[in-house]
Amino acid sequence: MSNFDKDEKSFNIVLKNPFARQYDAILKILLPLSSLALCYLLYYLVKILPLGLSNFFALKAAWFSFILLLSYLAVLYLQLKRRFVFSQERLSLPAIYCLASGGRLSWEWKDLKRVVFSASQELIEIPDQLVLVFSEPNGLKEKNIYIDVRDLDHNDLKKLIYSITSSAPDAEFSPPIDQVAIKIPTSSGLKQLNFNDFTSLWDHEFSERFAPTLYVPLAVGSKLRNDSLTILELLACGGSAAIYAGKDLLGEQIIVKEAVIPLNATPELKEKALELFHREALLLSKLNHPKIAKVLDHFVENDHHYEVLEFIDGLDLRRFVKERGPQRAEFVLQWAEQIAEILVYLHEQEPPIIHRDLTPDNLLLRVDGRIVLIDFGAANAFVGTATGTMIGKQSYMPPEQIRGKAVPQSDIYALGGTCYFLFTGNDPTPLEPSQINQEHELAAFLNPFLARCTALNLEDRYTLAGEVLQAIRSLRLNLKSEAIGEPELN
Repeated sequence: MSNFDKDEKSFNIVLKNPFARQYDAILKILLPLSSLALCYLLYYLVKILPLGLSNFFALKAAWFSFILLLSYLAVLYLQLKRRFVFSQERLSLPAIYCLASGGRLSWEWKDLKRVVFSASQELIEIPDQLVLVFSEPNGLKEKNIYIDVRDLDHNDLKKLIYSITSSAPDAEFSPPIDQVAIKIPTSSGLKQLNFNDFTSLWDHEFSERFAPTLYVPLAVGSKLRNDSLTILELLACGGSAAIYAGKDLLGEQIIVKEAVIPLNATPELKEKALELFHREALLLSKLNHPKIAKVLDHFVENDHHYEVLEFIDGLDLRRFVKERGPQRAEFVLQWAEQIAEILVYLHEQEPPIIHRDLTPDNLLLRVDGRIVLIDFGAANAFVGTATGTMIGKQSYMPPEQIRGKAVPQSDIYALGGTCYFLFTGNDPTPLEPSQINQEHELAAFLNPFLARCTALNLEDRYTLAGEVLQAIRSLRLNLKSEAIGEPELN
């Protein structure tokens, strides 16, 4: 168990300065002049001013020196002060927004009413402006903050949208965020995906039994599937498997997973590996859920086995919490409800599908606030009494999974551990029911739910994902109707 972080975490993004070079040139010119001006002002104050104001030329020179020095400081300030600073409670604007915001540079997220994507000119079809509409403290007026998206790099623009959707969930987007045509480059989004646990069942089961192979990942530009797929970037590589960023014939972004059976494997083990590959790929390709990354295709080429997955542009929950700190109850329960919906769908398949590695690393938060499950490298069909393979992170694994006997309830344990992480910013203690610190004002409200999700005995744990979903919905309803306080993050 852990206390909530007492310091309000914040992060910042830097506004591009279209006049950066001009400012640098001005600063280089003004620096020696302002230095001379400062020296003259000091000389004037010490030597000339005590003699009176009769020397008109000296007085004008002093005023000119003062203005010159002030100009240098103003340009320097504008050049340096170009950061948006975000915390869970407020947004701080760069200094250049001082006039546009009426002199107010700090705004609370709760006062953000609307986010409007617009074009600065009528002929521009794709939005190039982001308008934040804040309500004034008296509630009678609104203040529009115009942000030119061209002044932000794409990764920073994404951070801004994440901050809005997570810290101001009631703010209205116009048009809806999923209809906005602003494009985020592939490289920015792909590098945010977390593939630490991408190794699939067949690789895990056989990698320890054979000597290392001379496995070489595909080169950038390689073609697959009759030249219909192009490899753009190697994202991760280990053992005899790799993950790539790629594109199809239509130019759509995709993820390609590659696995290679070691050359010295026996024919029997090769056959079993191939069976595992096809079983997993066929099973996952049949899944159709908006919160699960789709398996688009699977094939074998040159004895290499490939899965083609839908590209999801988002930030994994581990990195999200690392950057922004422990989350408020309203957000955690909102995300937990979406995760529970995913588990209901998986566990209702025939046979039920156990994910077995449901962790903050494998759950992505999209810019529209939707949670998406991205990694099925450790997923498996729950078939009768088949022996399971211990896959996953121990902090999120119940005792039966560590013993190699995972059941659908094992995913419920992982969901409880993930909620604990979102509340505290820390991984749960392995093999221990998760509970937030008793000093927290919501401990009595949340701990019974967390304890039942992470109970070590199956008899004490929620039996079905549907029960968990109903419990979360009840918690969200009670949180709103009874006006229960929020976690103290400051």
